[in-house]
Amino acid sequence: MPASAVLPHDPLLLPHRTRLNCYINGRKFQSPPPDPQESLLVFLRRNGYTGIKLGCGEGGCGSCTVMVSSYSEEHGVTHSSVNGCLAPACAIEGKHVVTVEGIGSSKNPHPTQEAIALSHGSQCGFCTPGIVMSLYTLTQNNKAPTGHEIEEAFDGNLCRCTGYRPILDGAQEFAVPVSRSHRCGGGCGGSHVIKANADGEEEEDEKEDCPVGCGKVECGEKKANGTCSVANGTADMEDLKPCRTIDNSKDLPFPPSLKVAPQSFMFGPSEEGTWYHPTALKELQIIKDAFPAAKIVTGNTEIGIEVRMKGFDFPVMINASDVKEIIGFEATEDGIWVGAGMSLTRFQESLTSFIEKYDPHMTENMKALLANLKYFAGPQIRNVASIGGNIVTASAISDLNPVFVTIKAVLKVSSLKGGSRTIDMREFFTGYRRTLLKVDEILESIFVPFTKRGEYTLAFKQAKRKHDDIAIVNACMRVVLDSNDVVEDVVFVYGGLSPFTRNAVEASKSIIGRKWERGVLDDVGEIVLAKDFVLTATTPGGQPAYRRQLALSFLRKFFLYVAGKLDPKEVRAEEKLALEEIERGLAGGIQIYEKGNGQLLPDAEKVLEGAVGTSIPHLAALKQVTGEAVYLDDIPTLQNECYAGLVLSSEANAAIESVDPAEALAMDDVVGYISAEDIPNYDPKDPHNPNIIGPILHDEELFAATRVFFIGQMIGLVIAKSEAVARKAAKTVKVTYSDKQPAIVTIEDAMEKKSFLPIDRKIQTGFFDPARREATVPLSNATHHVKGTARLSAQEHFYLETQCSLVVPGKEDNEMEIFASTQNPTETQVYAAKVLGIPANRINCRVKRLGGGFGGKETRSVNLACALAVAAHKLRVPVRCMYTREEDMILTGQRHPFRGDYDVGFTDEGKLVSLEIDIISNGGFSADLSSSVLERGMTHVDNTYKIPNVHVTGKIAKTNLASNTAFRGFGGPQGMMIAEQYITHVAEYLGKDVEEIRRINLYKTGEITHFRQPLADVFLERVWDELMISSDFKRRKEEIDAWNKLHTYRKRGISLMPTKFGLAFTARFLNQAGALVHVYTDGSVLITHGGTEMGQGLHTKMVQIAAQALGVPVHKVHLSETQTSTVPNTSATAASVSSDLNGMAVLNACEKIVKRLEVYRNETPKLSWEEMITRAYFDRVGLSATGFYRTPDLGYDWATNDGMMYSYFTYGAACAEVEIDTLTGDHTCLRADIVMDIGKSINPAIDIGQIEGAFVQGMGWSTLEEPLVSPHNGFVITRGPGSYKIPAFRDIPVDFRVRFLDNVRNKRAIHSSKAVGEPPLFLGAVVFFAIRDAVKSARRQHKGTLESGEREGWFRMDSPATGERILAACAGKDGELAAQVVDDGKPWSVCA
Repeated sequence: MPASAVLPHDPLLLPHRTRLNCYINGRKFQSPPPDPQESLLVFLRRNGYTGIKLGCGEGGCGSCTVMVSSYSEEHGVTHSSVNGCLAPACAIEGKHVVTVEGIGSSKNPHPTQEAIALSHGSQCGFCTPGIVMSLYTLTQNNKAPTGHEIEEAFDGNLCRCTGYRPILDGAQEFAVPVSRSHRCGGGCGGSHVIKANADGEEEEDEKEDCPVGCGKVECGEKKANGTCSVANGTADMEDLKPCRTIDNSKDLPFPPSLKVAPQSFMFGPSEEGTWYHPTALKELQIIKDAFPAAKIVTGNTEIGIEVRMKGFDFPVMINASDVKEIIGFEATEDGIWVGAGMSLTRFQESLTSFIEKYDPHMTENMKALLANLKYFAGPQIRNVASIGGNIVTASAISDLNPVFVTIKAVLKVSSLKGGSRTIDMREFFTGYRRTLLKVDEILESIFVPFTKRGEYTLAFKQAKRKHDDIAIVNACMRVVLDSNDVVEDVVFVYGGLSPFTRNAVEASKSIIGRKWERGVLDDVGEIVLAKDFVLTATTPGGQPAYRRQLALSFLRKFFLYVAGKLDPKEVRAEEKLALEEIERGLAGGIQIYEKGNGQLLPDAEKVLEGAVGTSIPHLAALKQVTGEAVYLDDIPTLQNECYAGLVLSSEANAAIESVDPAEALAMDDVVGYISAEDIPNYDPKDPHNPNIIGPILHDEELFAATRVFFIGQMIGLVIAKSEAVARKAAKTVKVTYSDKQPAIVTIEDAMEKKSFLPIDRKIQTGFFDPARREATVPLSNATHHVKGTARLSAQEHFYLETQCSLVVPGKEDNEMEIFASTQNPTETQVYAAKVLGIPANRINCRVKRLGGGFGGKETRSVNLACALAVAAHKLRVPVRCMYTREEDMILTGQRHPFRGDYDVGFTDEGKLVSLEIDIISNGGFSADLSSSVLERGMTHVDNTYKIPNVHVTGKIAKTNLASNTAFRGFGGPQGMMIAEQYITHVAEYLGKDVEEIRRINLYKTGEITHFRQPLADVFLERVWDELMISSDFKRRKEEIDAWNKLHTYRKRGISLMPTKFGLAFTARFLNQAGALVHVYTDGSVLITHGGTEMGQGLHTKMVQIAAQALGVPVHKVHLSETQTSTVPNTSATAASVSSDLNGMAVLNACEKIVKRLEVYRNETPKLSWEEMITRAYFDRVGLSATGFYRTPDLGYDWATNDGMMYSYFTYGAACAEVEIDTLTGDHTCLRADIVMDIGKSINPAIDIGQIEGAFVQGMGWSTLEEPLVSPHNGFVITRGPGSYKIPAFRDIPVDFRVRFLDNVRNKRAIHSSKAVGEPPLFLGAVVFFAIRDAVKSARRQHKGTLESGEREGWFRMDSPATGERILAACAGKDGELAAQVVDDGKPWSVCA
């Protein structure tokens, strides 16, 4: 019912406003009141402020961050970073909103923007505006932030490209110097850039020198954990580099006219709803009485998600953020009354001041609250979310509710008619999302009692990721002891173990009256698990064993905490770290690379600007940091443009009985419904009908017409005049199903059901080869064998810009323009033409830039573009669609999960003799690129190791999941991960260090791979040996072993691991590229090539190559976009060879033009470029040229195992040191060292960014990122940043070092360079093996718990090494008890 139908015309209602008044970027802004449920992001973007980006819609990625400034009489002007995707647009009334385009431009950037751009901190750039605004807001609130405060400011932001280090480098320019807590090998918390000069000597870049001033690559004062002279306090403050001066003149001032106290008002009523903004409690009570079902919001951080993701509708909303009675605090003798409307940020600040003010014994409860607030979401959420909102949401995993229940907090609630009352928090929660709060009541305040002497409180939280993550299990425990340390009262309150927060009653009862001493909690854990919280295999939320073990670990930590308070000597030295978190120093790093010599301008002595080999920033960096860079959804709305809402399958394996769009078509502003029936020449009986698409096998329907094969498969589109209507209407389309069949979900399901795609591959070499080619080492040389299974999970691409496309039909000749966020413009063009039945020359696919791709937009982007093309073709209007994050994650596939069952033969020494392995990948419901992914996995299952006899088979499981697809590395990382698992198995079988086994088996130049390709210019041994020395591996290994013996609940591990990655498309025909170069009469140059820019710096490198070839500075060269009408028949931007292929094509075109101009240069050497072009033009010399390149010598035959698979290989190695918490499974990477052979770098800064970004992505794949699905139907559980965690700013290695191998060249690629996009990704898995090394130390501590039948030291540990897997692998008595989960059916979630 519309709000207007129920609104009472009461004189006490708030003053009515018909215009929204605010300031945006320093300018007064007025508009009609927005829909109360419209987000600030939507509001800003529809008003032209497109710098703000939609990355997730749930406040989890920070791409939508803006600054909102407001005034109050108590606090004056305050600046808050907020998530625009959640903040209601109505809430900006009377406030100042600052977006990224408001603080600077590419011509005149703000210092924060400039710092990020010039530190190479922007790659794809989609996340960059949000990152800039987080930094800008910090500098507005704090003119002298510490390095730690800068890192904390980014807790609510994510980046998928950079690896974060360069962003932090730029941001740390604003930090005040500090003398402690930095960690880097050069004695600082920043980064060193070390270049090798022409003589091979290392020199430090003066522009980016060490803030400490030590000027060293290796710090002589460093310890095993990588700390330096700053961290251990030996550096003088005077030695520190001063911080960057902030130019305040570029800050936007707060508008004076807004410096008035918040006022009461209302927007509406209207068809969209009503918005109330009271400023007094009485007003709030009256409104709530009139509308009991109305939602009270402060930050909208929960309700915004309910509206967007769950389809809830709240016609009346009340903003209580300025109700003065509920946003303050009042101190009493017994504790503090805190206003329920107080923001969590303000609550943090208040708690900190209370803790400083009162005696320590009085503030135990406040410390517990503060401890959990530290990791509560990100700053953008904490700045607006309220205490009361968190309480009444009644989440089972609320971080604050366990503390409130534990400390006997009291709630004061009130209503207009019922008056006020108090509720004990111990009684407040009655069930899942249910409380004692009546529908018309308002939560006013919360009483936080002081603690007394003998009373101790401690809070806990464990999540997948330490920062900005929801809890898996949290808890708070409190005990009151008498003068004899006897327990008078105790509570163990848990969240995440039941549908609501509650006390472990039976466990609490069991220790009343007992003395607090060792052994007091020995049997309590069993009571907690057996009586208070019974978790089974099917318990919602999954991870039952992990959650049970966390419950035990928290008890253990609590005992030690209280024991230490009673008598510090009671806590043994080796136990003390159990009471501390793994604290990180400030992230920093070192980059060492060969300095480019540059090229002189023809008519001057100065070095050519942007010459190949120089580190110029990404050409779009300043546009990206200022919001000027245009992404697909930033294209202004076209005339008559419509939006497509998706109609998706709700079944995993069923026949479509009928589809009824009648209700949708009856809605206002709905234009039509599109399905397979609307495809020209569609004939369901024809197996080759135009609805059938697919890059290799052509085995999937564009629109599911007869049967669906996974939940989320596209059935149709509802086309409407707005996104909101299209999405709402799509939900009304009724699809009925029949013949519902069980879903096949995992690889193991497929093995049991024998469900495989019709693709098999096999490689046999040595004595396994029937022809006995290269059969030189007999199988009998293997004196030992190990057999095992390596299982690898999937990985979500999580590009920040989801799949999107805009299709514009032409007015004649069936012409059509497709704007697509795709890595594959030609395939988009070709398939759109196929589906529509028109020639490809009528379709032009245009790509300006992508907000990330990583392989996920190589083929899966084509489906959306083709579907929109059908709609645009039929309706003759432009049609746009951008997937929501949830749609993207359920529709577009992931990295393939792999399983490898191996049998490895080897000698006493550890030399590999044979490998027999069966590999199965999970392909999903269709083939897509799975065969090519499998092939690369099979050809990389040797990693860097010479194995004389190999027998590899490969199959692809056909399952009821979205089709898995290309992902950075394309099967290579999976193959190499399996290799490192069996190498580790060999080493631990022999009782040797795995590094020893790796080293003795490394390939050498001239040796032949198992796919019979001879290796040239192999620098593996040099890479390995240099890394061994530069990482100081041996000494650190010894120190770690000693450290581990001194610590019970913390363990460190270290690992050093190599990689070898083959470069070329395995499909020979794809190894080609074209380019087009125009020189205009003013001397400016326009280049176009077939590759797409997705953050990897491809366009920047192409401009550098063209500039150098033509002998002009880079500012003379422009590259606008990629489109199929200029360069046809392009290959996808993939396989890491885009610089190789397109660079050679650009060079080829430029050389043609240079050849034509030679005569002028020879005649008049001093002729300027512009004069030369003028002469050539008047002489009618062609100033435009096409270029083409094809990689020579390639051609491999799978049937015969003959031919050249790859053009060349990129080599590298990495060393990582980690620390794990054996009570929680937490880990931190303390240091990572990387050495890469990448030939002669075209742009070292860009290549370093690729290496660091790939490493962090690989680290995420192997440790943190775990896609989960339902075992019953394949429903994707991890469908957004709330449940799927990629590495964040404070997950990267604390000390991050990258070194290029110097004096190496690659004759098979442009300017002696090597590909760098994919090869470093697998090196991130070294963190997995360092974790495994730490786990081994923990297992030695728990003797007797090793797996039956295995030699001491070997244990299976699947990837990724999540906290759950780490804790389970550490074993021990708690682990054994926790693992005793009742098996009552299929688990809640599985890895596919």
